[in-house]
Amino acid sequence: MKALMYGWEFPPRISGGLGIACYAIVKELAKKNIELTLILPQTVTNDCIDHVTLVGCDGLAAPNEMEFEGIVNIKYPKIVTHLHPYINAKNLKQLLSNEAIRDFLLLLECMHLPIELKEMARAIAEAQAAGMEITGRYEVNLLTEVFRYALVAGALAKEIQHDVIHAHDWLTILAALEAKRYSHKPLVLHIHALETDRSGLWVDKRIFAIEKYGMEQADQIIAVSQYTKNNIVQYYGIAPEKITVIHNGIYCNCNEGDSRSTDATKNNQPKMVLFLGRITHQKGPYFFIEIAKKVLEKKPDIQFVLVGTGDLLTEMIERTANLRIGKNVHFTGFLDNDRVRDIYQLADVYVMPSVSEPFGLSALEALSYDVPAVISKQSGVAEVLHHTLVADFWDTENMAAKILALLEYPALGQTSLGHTRDDLRVMTWDTTAEKIINLYKKMI
Repeated sequence: MKALMYGWEFPPRISGGLGIACYAIVKELAKKNIELTLILPQTVTNDCIDHVTLVGCDGLAAPNEMEFEGIVNIKYPKIVTHLHPYINAKNLKQLLSNEAIRDFLLLLECMHLPIELKEMARAIAEAQAAGMEITGRYEVNLLTEVFRYALVAGALAKEIQHDVIHAHDWLTILAALEAKRYSHKPLVLHIHALETDRSGLWVDKRIFAIEKYGMEQADQIIAVSQYTKNNIVQYYGIAPEKITVIHNGIYCNCNEGDSRSTDATKNNQPKMVLFLGRITHQKGPYFFIEIAKKVLEKKPDIQFVLVGTGDLLTEMIERTANLRIGKNVHFTGFLDNDRVRDIYQLADVYVMPSVSEPFGLSALEALSYDVPAVISKQSGVAEVLHHTLVADFWDTENMAAKILALLEYPALGQTSLGHTRDDLRVMTWDTTAEKIINLYKKMI
């Protein structure tokens, strides 16, 4: 079976869970003899990717070939862009030239899109050409690049043999729809996160429109949780029978016992509570700071660490200072994979206070390193973790109480982890890939 897949990020160029999930899905599908062609905005190198060999790097004329464990070649045509799924107006200043915008407007007429989406794209490009500022959570260039990517990447479907088209999130759906127009093959849209998750009440209507149109046009939709499926039905009006829930997996680091408890050096260190994720509305860093304040009122020696960066970073630092808890709260910025593993090894409790979390891979990672967790009820991962402490993201009193319980009674955490290890062992990416293949077969 041959699949044409559209993705926006892939290791080592990743910004969050989307890149991690895309890598794992590609790797496991390749093991099962699915011949994949993955179209990305930028060619990646293989230095940080296990089991992948990069052969050649000559752009569109001579696509790169990457071999996953000797099973299948993964081809990477190159479309140049420096964008990522979580970018906003403060982070992106690179502008397209007026000549490029004119070319874009001409190419736009070749795309088979609803009039309202074409008008939206035209308004974005013309405003940019005139030097006008368009307000919103995303820089106008991100949307312009999404349309440019759609034109280039979608047209590649004419040259690449495939039986099914697989697109990840809103950034790639327009490219996948262009591909479907050329090949008439079935299209599955994999929803890892929604604009309603990322932005809450401040939804970007342009992105919402692309998501809704893409889900309406896709033949099937994969939701990473029942929580996400419910949101798709409620906010986007998509028929539930069109949506299949396929949970993400984990490459389990589970230990048979808790090796951490025998580490005498660590036992002499202050207890650490960890937050790992983008410092943005969706992930709930504000609630983490409020939780820290409540815990410190009872145990003033606890250390709180926030790993990540995002548009609320400065605001969270200021909030910490205003609460006078700065000596106990530490901001590390973005950490690479090796340092993330190190921080998990140091943590005593992991907290995920997300306001709206389609899944929550970081919670699985923490648990796989034997870090007991307290997670938001408003998350997809809560559906598959039956022995992990949960609370509403806004109930900071409840979350603080659960953190204190885990810190004061280690046996509670060990009991929870003991049962959770069994959950993690069955939550494999292999299982995820098997379910995706079954959906492919149904569609074909």
